[in-house]
Amino acid sequence: MGEEKICPRDASELAACFAAHAAGLFGYACVLACGDRALADDLVQAAFEAAAHDWGILRCRAEEQRRAWLRTTVANIAASGFRREKAWRERLPRIEARYRQAPVDLPALAFTSIVLERCWQIIKNMPERQHAVATLRWQQGMKQTEIAAALGMTEKTVSVHLTQARRRLIAQLGRDYPFGGDDGEGSSS
Repeated sequence: MGEEKICPRDASELAACFAAHAAGLFGYACVLACGDRALADDLVQAAFEAAAHDWGILRCRAEEQRRAWLRTTVANIAASGFRREKAWRERLPRIEARYRQAPVDLPALAFTSIVLERCWQIIKNMPERQHAVATLRWQQGMKQTEIAAALGMTEKTVSVHLTQARRRLIAQLGRDYPFGGDDGEGSSS
């Protein structure tokens, strides 16, 4: 299939759409791609290629609807790619075997599993930017400087979101909050 050319007006509108949504979409793609910035970049590019293909429809939509369409497209492309990813399916048995070899304190493991699941449910229900920052920091292990670059915000804003996320977890989990000083609130590590 050959490449389709787009008219200058469409190219200009697509460029404006890209300028308006690419940074936020990249942050979202980073979360889906588990911090893999190259994969996130590919997901954003693929989403905008799809947008160029469907621009006749997207042109008529409001900016918020375009943003939602782009996010859904990134999520769908990511899900399709993950289903096909052979390397992950090959690694899974080794990961499972490693956990089977270690002696396990089942009650402690069950309690930890329940608390961590509650943590992720709380994080999942946080406001969008707070959720993205918390996921990139605590699930992907990204530094605050990396998160700031990925999400197009200042390090101070990242720090504020982490502080608010931590406080929300403590407020909702109470004495079950499982973490100590995991990364100081002002830390950029």
